[in-house]
This record gives sequence, C-alpha cells and structure tokens, in this order.
Amino acid sequence: DVLVAFKVGENNLGLRVSFAFENNDQTTDSTISAISESASYFEFAGGVSNDRYDFGAYFGLPSLESKIGSATTTWEGLGFGVAGRFFLGPENGPMQYVPVVVINQFSTDLVRDLVDATSSFLDFSMGVGIHYQLDESNLVVLGTEIFGIRQNVLDAANVGKETVSVTNMPAFYLGGETRAKRWLLLRLGATHEIQETKTTFRLPSGEKTETSKRDSKFGVSVGVGIELGRFLLDLDINDNFLFEGPDFISGQGSDSVNDFVNRLSISYNF
Repeated sequence: DVLVAFKVGENNLGLRVSFAFENNDQTTDSTISAISESASYFEFAGGVSNDRYDFGAYFGLPSLESKIGSATTTWEGLGFGVAGRFFLGPENGPMQYVPVVVINQFSTDLVRDLVDATSSFLDFSMGVGIHYQLDESNLVVLGTEIFGIRQNVLDAANVGKETVSVTNMPAFYLGGETRAKRWLLLRLGATHEIQETKTTFRLPSGEKTETSKRDSKFGVSVGVGIELGRFLLDLDINDNFLFEGPDFISGQGSDSVNDFVNRLSISYNF
C-alpha cells in the first residue's frame, strides 16, 4: 500500500494505491497433476474531509487464474464504492445531525472449462445519526438505517440464475463513550436490525421458485481506549468472551471465536 495525505485549504485529502500479487506453481509426479495459480488485486482510493463533511471512494480490479492439469479456471472482477456523510448543526454545539449514504457495487466473471458464470453484488444504505455531547467526558450517538439492501446475483449458463436480497427495514444503532479516568475511555454500542431475506432461483426454462424470511437481530459491542502519554491503545472487546467466557477448559476458544479482543490498534499523536 502507498498512502498520501495532504491539506488543501480547509480540506484534508487522502489517496491510496494498493497492489497485491501471489503465484503458486507445483510440479507433477505420477499421481498429481501440475498446478499453476496466480492472483492479483489493484485498488485506488481517495477521500476528502473537513469539519462539515466526509467523502470517500474506491475502485478495485481483482483477477485469478488457476490451471490444474488440463483444466483452466479464470476469474476477474470490477468493483467500486462511494460513501459520504454531512455534519449538520452548530460546530461547537452539543448536538449534530449526520446523514449518511453508502454504495458498493462489485461484478465478476468466472470461466471454468468453457462454462461461463457471472455474479454481481450491490450494497446500498442510507441513514441518519445524532451526535449528542452531554459534556466534555460523555458522548451519546443515536442512529437509524432508514433503508439498506445487499443483493447477490449469480447467473450460471445452462444452470440458472439465483438472486439473494437482504433488506434492512429499518436498523437502529445506539452508542456511548465516557471518559471514566483521565487515561481511560469506555465505549458501548448496541444494534437492532429488522431484516427480510428473499431468495429467487430461475431455471433456464423460465420456471421460478422464491422463498423469503424475516429476522430480528440484536448485537452488542464493547470498546476500551487507554491513553499512555501520546499513545492511544484501542481495543475492540469480543462480546462472545463477555457472555460465554474464555472456554479455557473445553478449548473452544482456540479458533479465535472467544478471544478477548477482536481488534487492537495503536495510534500516536504528534
């Protein structure tokens, strides 16, 4: 990754270029066919932000080729996404309104032994949040996803077309942050999603089957921030660990499901 950031007037601009490549070749013997695989990914991303708005976008190109004996598989795709939010209300006031829009689109083409299959993914969501600063030490965030949809479409030649759509209608979010000590930040969040999942499968003959279901999901997240001089240590606590424990006798936590921390980051304030 190559990242560049600079300031233009009141705006902060950032650019990122990412590239990854991997190759795998295996020789043959009397029982195993030769294997030759290669994969690459290129992405360009940029963003602009200031005290009133925050926008970002990316463009990605993944590809893969696999040869096992005489069988060849190629896979390539194209993806892009944009996201933006505004901060409405007094800049130094106790309350701000934050409308948000996120769009991601990704399409791929898979060819295996002359059999072609295409797929596409769409993610769209729009919502609004409220930032309420109770005092210098306590912040409350309320949010709702007014509408959100994630759709996967897989179309395989001579097999059929499957469409899976997951719709949020709506989703609710609540979060809070408090400075318990001069050096300690505590964060707590909760989500409640009301979802409808619809699956449609259409045969080449035109025959169609459709199923749908509705779910109500609830989730909790916990975070801790520790300030050590100019360093800030952020921990995303695994909620499974809080509710189920470490499983140190059964060993069920060995697959990271019940690790204490999901993510850890360290930042330094210059």
